[in-house]
Formats: sequence, structure tokens, C-alpha cells
Amino acid sequence: MLTCKRLKIFILSLLLILSILLPIFLFIAPNNVYATQKSLDLSSAQSSVGKRFAKVFCDAKKEGLDSEFASEYALNNTYLKFVAFPDDNQYLDDLWEFTSNNIIDNCGDNININDLTELEIFFKEEGIIASNRELYLPTFENN
Repeated sequence: MLTCKRLKIFILSLLLILSILLPIFLFIAPNNVYATQKSLDLSSAQSSVGKRFAKVFCDAKKEGLDSEFASEYALNNTYLKFVAFPDDNQYLDDLWEFTSNNIIDNCGDNININDLTELEIFFKEEGIIASNRELYLPTFENN
């Protein structure tokens, strides 16, 4: 059985431990959640944008379209045009790496390194537009 003195020591020890652990959970845990959310966002973008863009682009190349038309066709038939990406170059780089690997896997015979380089420029430009959509949308004044 705990004596009154031991109970006080136990309570003080518990308070000391809580005063150390509570700030750790309050300041570190939200950062970990944010990092997890960012990776989830990237994986959902990879599925909804990267895979679809690669598939539509490769299908267009297999039909005989050149890379410029195939990239425009893929842009107009995927979510790349409509997704609001974070304003983060690393995010676009990671999404492009995923997408380009899918393109190489799906239509490596129909694409060369120059096509892939031009497509990377196109893809990242469209990603920048998506990241800063408010800069590219027209503004209307009420008269």
C-alpha cells in the first residue's frame, strides 16, 4: 500500500513526465501528420494524374500521333489541367519521375529521349500553371 509520502512522489514524478512528453506530442506529432498527408497527396496525384497521363499519352503515341499532339491530347483527357498542385518544385519533380517511369514502362518503344525531355518541360509547365491557377484565371470586374 502506498503511503502518503510515496503517493506525493509518484504524483510529482507523473507530472514531471507529462510536462516533458506533452510538448513533444504537441509540437512533433503535427509535423509527422503533415508529412504523412503530403505523401498521401502525392500518391493520390500519382494515381489520378500520373498513371492516367502516362496511359493516355502512350495510347496517343501508339495511334501514331507525334509527341506534341500526344501531350496536348493527354493534357485535355486527364486531370492534369484541373488539379491544384501545391506550389512545390519537389512535388512536381516527384510526380514527373513517377509519370515518366510509367511512360517508359508503357510506351518505351514509341518514345525517345528527346520526346521525354520535351514532355517533361510540358508536364512541369502545366504543373506550375496548376500550382498557380489564380494567376492564370481571368478576373472580372463588376461595373
